[in-house]
Amino acid sequence: MSIGKVFSKSNIVKYVVKGTGLAALGVVGYDAHIIGKMQSDSYAKQKDADACMKTQSNTQVLSSPSITTANMKNKVNNWEMDGNFRHFVNSTVGYFKGFGKMLINGVVPFGLGLGALFGKGLVGKGSAIGIGIYAGVKFFKDVLGFGHYNDLNRKF
Repeated sequence: MSIGKVFSKSNIVKYVVKGTGLAALGVVGYDAHIIGKMQSDSYAKQKDADACMKTQSNTQVLSSPSITTANMKNKVNNWEMDGNFRHFVNSTVGYFKGFGKMLINGVVPFGLGLGALFGKGLVGKGSAIGIGIYAGVKFFKDVLGFGHYNDLNRKF
């Protein structure tokens, strides 16, 4: 294969379209991963606090006076306070909740990225153009702030 065939106009357009799709999927995936990590931590801590509060409040009352029942309740409370298995499970659940939420929030660039990466011909090119338009609108609207009504920076 000669260099002229590799760098022909159709091949360059094809590689630009595929690169655009790959970049869009990378941005959406990166955002989803970061939000997943943040959601993982907060979700696990919230569920750990809820479980600890429940077992702690359960140790405060007895339906009938019993030292054995009180000791078992205290052991369960101590196990809940010191254990980390619940945190591990809730951390995983929280990560996938955050990751999925960001994939849903970024469904337009995700779909256009898939179309550009795996689409052939007009579908791929149209998806790449759609990614460019979406990125331009996102830049002007969210980054530069055009089109947003901002109560904090009102002129009057």
